[in-house]
Amino acid sequence: MGEAVAGIVANPASERDIQSLRSALRVAGVGRVMVWTDAGKIIGTVRRMVDAGASVLICLGNESMMRAAAAACGDVPLLMLPAGGADESTVAGLAAGLVATHQVDTDLVTNRATVLEVVTKARREIALIDVSVCSESRWDPASLTELYCTFAVPDGVGLSSIPGRLCPSPKSTVDGVAVSLGPVDETPYVVQAPIAPGEVRAVGVRGWSVLHAGVRVDLAAAGGSIALDGQPHFVLKPGESAFVELKPDGPWCVDVRAVMAEATRTGLLLGRKPTGAFSPSLLADAPFPG
Repeated sequence: MGEAVAGIVANPASERDIQSLRSALRVAGVGRVMVWTDAGKIIGTVRRMVDAGASVLICLGNESMMRAAAAACGDVPLLMLPAGGADESTVAGLAAGLVATHQVDTDLVTNRATVLEVVTKARREIALIDVSVCSESRWDPASLTELYCTFAVPDGVGLSSIPGRLCPSPKSTVDGVAVSLGPVDETPYVVQAPIAPGEVRAVGVRGWSVLHAGVRVDLAAAGGSIALDGQPHFVLKPGESAFVELKPDGPWCVDVRAVMAEATRTGLLLGRKPTGAFSPSLLADAPFPG
């Protein structure tokens, strides 16, 4: 078996995080680290990293970069990490390195994500968390009419927090949730939702339903705008049709907590490894030196 290879695509302003990732990957035994720090050409770059033998990929950046990496990584495990926290990057780098070097079983520490695919006559795009439809050509949260989410949790931040307050759908389920929205003075439900960091809004909800994987839903967005993961993305011309579909074949995502738990259970990061997994009794019986 040759040297382990890891790929990093990152915002060029994240040099400190990149160095933390590099150092941690080396500690875990990764022999070669490929780094790309251009915000553009992510899809082509990730595909070249896969072709070059990367056994784990790390995307350090914003939602747009993460969507591009997710669309191109294939079956190579992907660790998506928001920029801005070197301490978090250090642990993430260790976890990614243990995956890249096959010291942990990837079946135990990765989860296949669902994604939302939006299709028009001219384009095909994916969203990792939510697709929202606005009745106006200029995207505005106050004019939202439709919302589709891969998951929704009560403590979430972002548009998915709207159904998270009403009809939670955990990440562990394949199904997502669809929500019909409207003005707060015209809807039977009003939710106080943190739709962005530091921004809590009253959102009117007409109703909601389960969004099943593999079912295409036509968007009533002609003349309106569509946002992916909360970011305005494109405007549909009058008469132009589009549909959204929840797909269960998204990227294999690295669960950092699961990796580190497995590494601890098997003693991977100890100077001297135990012959087997830790016995719980050792924690109580081991004497303190001195």
